Amino acid sequence: MNTLLVWLMRPVVFFILLLQPWCAMALLSAEASSSAVNEHVQFLEDPDGRYTIETVRKPDDHWVPQGQKAFNQGYSDSTWWLHLQLENPADASTLRYLELGYAVLDYVDVWVYDSGKLLDSYQMGDKRVFAERPIEHRFFVVPLHFPPGATLDIYYRIKTSTSVQAPLTLWQRDAFENRENQANIAQGLYYGAMFVIAIYNFLIFIVVGERSYLYYVVVVVSLPLFIASLSGQAYHYIWPNAVGWNDHSIPFFLALTFGSSALFTRRFLQVREWSRVLNIGLTGIAVAAFSTALLSFVSPYRLSIHVLVPLGLFACLFEMLVGVMSWYKGVNNARFYVIAWLFFLGGGVLLALNKLSILPTNFITEYAVQIGSVLEAVLLSFAMAERINVERKLRFAAQDEALQVTRRLNGELEQRVRERTLELEKLNSRLEEMSNTDQLTKLKNRRYMENVMQKEWARCMRYKRDFAILMLDVDFFKRVNDEYGHPAGDTCLKLVAERVNDCIRWPSDQLARYGGEEFCLILPETGAEGARVVAERIRKAVAANPIETDSATFNVTVSIGVCVGVPPEGGSVEAMLKSSDLALYQSKENGRNRVTLYRQDQLGNVAHLSMGRASKE
Repeated sequence: MNTLLVWLMRPVVFFILLLQPWCAMALLSAEASSSAVNEHVQFLEDPDGRYTIETVRKPDDHWVPQGQKAFNQGYSDSTWWLHLQLENPADASTLRYLELGYAVLDYVDVWVYDSGKLLDSYQMGDKRVFAERPIEHRFFVVPLHFPPGATLDIYYRIKTSTSVQAPLTLWQRDAFENRENQANIAQGLYYGAMFVIAIYNFLIFIVVGERSYLYYVVVVVSLPLFIASLSGQAYHYIWPNAVGWNDHSIPFFLALTFGSSALFTRRFLQVREWSRVLNIGLTGIAVAAFSTALLSFVSPYRLSIHVLVPLGLFACLFEMLVGVMSWYKGVNNARFYVIAWLFFLGGGVLLALNKLSILPTNFITEYAVQIGSVLEAVLLSFAMAERINVERKLRFAAQDEALQVTRRLNGELEQRVRERTLELEKLNSRLEEMSNTDQLTKLKNRRYMENVMQKEWARCMRYKRDFAILMLDVDFFKRVNDEYGHPAGDTCLKLVAERVNDCIRWPSDQLARYGGEEFCLILPETGAEGARVVAERIRKAVAANPIETDSATFNVTVSIGVCVGVPPEGGSVEAMLKSSDLALYQSKENGRNRVTLYRQDQLGNVAHLSMGRASKE
């Protein structure tokens, strides 16, 4: 009976297995330093972006085996899911790096499962901050920790406005680091060579003044920056936190390369002198490219690329045609141009065809521009060096004279700028001083005092020090104006200000006319007794001698309100000002010519109120 049941179940089991998604499990090899695992990948298209990791992990028959080639879907609005199984057949745990070797994907989410249990998850992408990556690398690299005999399920979720490509390589750690060291050396040599060529030609441009050198410098600078942006090296080393700029850098530098190369071709081959049509064509390419470079800051990435790819193909072919025709017409150095730009333009064509998914992703299609651009740069630099030798004698005298004039003008301009800057600084200093000074008493005004008061309040609060505010008011000042006139009142205020100012001992103490006949004095790091002493000194100094004016001599006194305390956390200097005003009011109410002090505990409720009596004089 059991045998019969087994035979009956075999077709059912076979049918169930057919329903499962195909996935050839990849076995880790201790000998292989790296291995492409693309053939073990399954992919699933999510047109609406509604799938979650829980959805795609359910048994389903919609997974499609990738095959031998690296995953490449060109430009797509869909979200794409990839699934990969990796088994560790060894009895020891091991570490591997899984590299997704395409740097410009917008969003790359990774989940790692072991027997249905989530081990790790990562969120990466060139629209996310670079520091979020588990391993700092221009590509998307995740560490895989394999327990003995474990089988890991790795899921990728990819959503991007760029070309959807996901070449996957599994690395041993040592091999990965060795590859990176070698790649960094090679890339360093490439960028170093292009940098030296750019500096060399820029210096020639400065000396000679020929615009073709400047256009060529822009080509030599923008091309490596485009390559660095496309390969993820710029995001890694130059602008790791500039997420928004990183998305625009690729079309911007690509457009800059196309536009500057068109201008260089037109100038270097002197196209305007022998073909009006070709000159207009090159100008049109430059205008279109530079316009696209500007629009790349506001237009979607895909739109910019869809404009630049056909524009680049047309520019490559058109500039090659111009080079061949100029060679045919005997233009000087045209042969160097054609040979040199064959390398660069050929690399550009291969790269464009790769981005349109016409050519597969491999080392040649990815790095053809880098290989060709160095040869192109060297040959064109040689061609322009020959041009220098031809034109040097004709230009040397004019350039030397122009250089001297430029230096003289620059010196004169710098001197004028320095003189004007010094004048403006003096004027600004005077205006600042005037805006902070009371014109009658020459004391600081209320605006200045409020700024200083806030700073000193904050400092005393930070260090838990006492802070004192004294509010002073001239007693019966209205009577002075009414009986002796406003000029006498002005003289009175000036003399009172001088007497109060003479009572100040420390540089940190600040006095200001606060309004009308009212003055304000702050005493940082001064306790109740110290504030009382200063207030009494001021009161006595004002009352000690009569006020002598042109029209009369009279005596005046001042009433003073003092508030002292340690500024509390969350308190305000306005509350302390209000307390000192209340103390001043109390002095007025109690007969004037006296000091009233509020001593507050952390400027909360009044701890005690003390009154200073007027001395009998």
